[in-house]
Amino acid sequence: METDRRGHTRFLVQDDVVVALRNGFTKIGKVKDIGRGGLSFEHIYENSTAEVPEAHVSLWVNKFFISDVPCRIVYDISVSTPEEYSTLAIRLATRRCGVQFETLAEDQRAQLDFFLKTHVHGETP
Repeated sequence: METDRRGHTRFLVQDDVVVALRNGFTKIGKVKDIGRGGLSFEHIYENSTAEVPEAHVSLWVNKFFISDVPCRIVYDISVSTPEEYSTLAIRLATRRCGVQFETLAEDQRAQLDFFLKTHVHGETP
């Protein structure tokens, strides 16, 4: 079994939390989990984002928004396609991307702490 190398606990998020990753181009996806050290999200783009590891993420849900958080892409891997995509005429390749936050500005750290208090539920397994 692989050891989890994360230094921070990750938490599950509400279904409507969205992230935009910019590293030369923008990918938008659905956040799966988040913690003080980073987050993971699923997206349906064919190409990996890992070729350019330095990036920025923006995160939003309802009226809450954190912008331009510097991060490093740790992985971007293929995952099994969700059942709800099986009825679509086109086949979408689903990927999961994990990012590690770099140094956050004081206001970004405060916004992230607020987000973790108001928009998460339960630790990831």
